Order: sequence, then C-alpha cells, then structure tokens
Amino acid sequence: MSVNALGIIFSNIHDEELNEITKCRTMGSLPFGGRYRLIDFALSNMHNSGVTSVGVIAKNNYQSLIDHLGSGKEWDLSRKREGLFIFPPFGRFNSGFYKNKVEALYGIIDFIKKSSYDYILLTDCDVICNLDWKVPLAYHISKKADITIAYFYKNPEDDSSNDKTETIYSVSKDGFVTDILLGQKLQKRSCVGTNIWIIGKNQLETILEDAMAHNLENIERDVFQKKLNSYKIAAWEFDGFIRKINSLNDFFHANLDLLNPSIRKELFSKNGQINTKVLDDIPAFYGSSSNVSNSLIADGCLIEGSVENSILFSSVHVGNNSRISNSIIMQDSKIGENVNLDYVLADKKVIFNDNRTLVGYNLRPIYIKKGSNV
Repeated sequence: MSVNALGIIFSNIHDEELNEITKCRTMGSLPFGGRYRLIDFALSNMHNSGVTSVGVIAKNNYQSLIDHLGSGKEWDLSRKREGLFIFPPFGRFNSGFYKNKVEALYGIIDFIKKSSYDYILLTDCDVICNLDWKVPLAYHISKKADITIAYFYKNPEDDSSNDKTETIYSVSKDGFVTDILLGQKLQKRSCVGTNIWIIGKNQLETILEDAMAHNLENIERDVFQKKLNSYKIAAWEFDGFIRKINSLNDFFHANLDLLNPSIRKELFSKNGQINTKVLDDIPAFYGSSSNVSNSLIADGCLIEGSVENSILFSSVHVGNNSRISNSIIMQDSKIGENVNLDYVLADKKVIFNDNRTLVGYNLRPIYIKKGSNV
C-alpha cells in the first residue's frame, strides 16, 4: 500500500567523515555486511513502507552508486511513472557542486513542487536501521507538526571514538522539540538526531525559498534551531536497532554487529527485508584445512585457512595456514599463506602477500586502501 509521501535520500552528505574509505566512492555505495551497500537500507525502508517515488541526490564519485542502483528494480522502483530518480550534483544556477543540504534540495525544487504527495521523507545514508516510515508519518500527522525529527537514546559509552559530536534534542513530555544542541559530545544519555526528517511539502518549499533568499546554509542550525519557536517540530523516538556511521570505527563496528544473530534478525527482517543488487556467483568453497567460526562468508570465496569473528565479501581468497580474526575483507581481496590479520579493514582488491602480520585493536582497526599490495 503506497503512502502519501515522496522520499529523498542524500547519498554523499557525510563523505568527509569517512574520508579514507570514501575517496573512491560515495557514502551511499559503501559496501556493508558482505553483500549490501549503505543506501540499500534507506531504499528498502522506503520500499517496504509503500513509498513509490524516491529521489537520490548524488555528488562526487557516484559512478559506483549509479551502477548499483540501475533502474531501481530491486526496490520495485523501476516504473513508467514515479519510481527512482537520480539527481546530478549541481547547486542552483549551475554554480557548481552543492555545498549543503539547502542547496542540494533547492537544486531539485522543481521535482518537489511537481510531486503530488503532501509529505517529504528525508534521510541520509549514514544510518543503519530497519524503519517502517508509516509509523513516524502517522505520528507527524497526529501532532499536526510542521517538521518531525527521528531520534534515539544514546549513552556516552556507546561511542566507538571519543572525538565524535552529535546533534542532541531536548524533547517535551508531549513529544515536541524544546531545544537543539549542535556538535555536542555526549556527556550523558541523550536524545540523538538521526538525520531522518519528515516535512510537509508546502512547508519544505517555503523553508527552501526563505533559506536561499537569506543565504542560509545549515537546515538544523539556521532553520530548526534558530526558528524553533516559529515551527512545530515534533520528535519521534526510534527504539529499535540503529547505528550511525560517522567514522571509520563506526563503519567497522556496525559491520561486526551483524555477527550477532539477534541484530541480524531485527535489521534484515523486522519491517521487511533489505534488498540489494543481486550478483550471481559460485558458492563459497571451504578447503579441507579450513576452519570458520562466527563469520559471514559471501559467495565466491575460497577459504583454505582460519576465519573467526569476521566478514568476508565476495571472491575473497584466504590461503593455507592464514588466520583472519575480527576483520572485514572486501570483494576480490587475496590473502596469501601464513598471513595473520586481526582487527583489519581491507578495501576491495587488496593483496596480502605470504607471511604478513597486521594487528590493530578494537578502537583503532587498521585500514588498507583499495587496490593495495601489502
């Protein structure tokens, strides 16, 4: 059943926060969990919620994103009318790449205006969750809100790094935002923003026109925070499994979270399955000397050594007497013989030569860039 809403996904907004791993790709096309991309969660959540028209705003390095999305058929968005729309990375008046969300949205304002829907669902690609959009949309309508933000409770000890900052909301008992603090380090259990918003279509058009007329740049700071008394901003709590990818450590640990069966069950089936582009490959092959425990092994892998507490993407080769633990090895990487890897994040097509040892640790995994020969 379709909903009265248009979906908009930002594919690149937080690239700079994972600069090491997004140099050759956009945030949305980051490989995840052995077979997925980060944008799969945003798209699948909208598809499973009955959203039939989705715009994806691109920026730099988006060729792999286009290749992955194709016509959108995996998310039932390959349609003669509506469906999937991918927008180029230009700001207003052909002035170059957009600099912020205001310019990005204003660049597609005609698309928004032509939409027949009354509500706009906005999300980034840095949030991993399984969300039924119908629930916060019903909440937004019941509160007669101008804007609804989704938040979750987070404790300081949940951070995988000490230098991360968040948007923190104060929420009244009747479910409205009373204060917004930007760029804050968590000192206590707090309501943390998810960059998931619902805005009425007419309201968004007004916000964008006003923002561009007054050279406003940051929606949260210049609209939500400064005009808090002018808008009714409702706050909806997401109480399921959720991870925000704000750093390389976040990305690493969000992947390893999938080794927990209860997390996998909630994330991939709670409100519908997470769809992705299907790549046909041969099944994984396990040699007679292989030993695999608590790991996710994708199709096409050849395992001759030991793998534990790790995620291997498709077509990874682990040589004899090699030991891989607490690591993430991406597609087409080759690991030679007598190699020891612990807390390593290897990008695509990395070659580990024989007799190599790389050991990181829980809060600082070693990252090996795409195509490296170690």
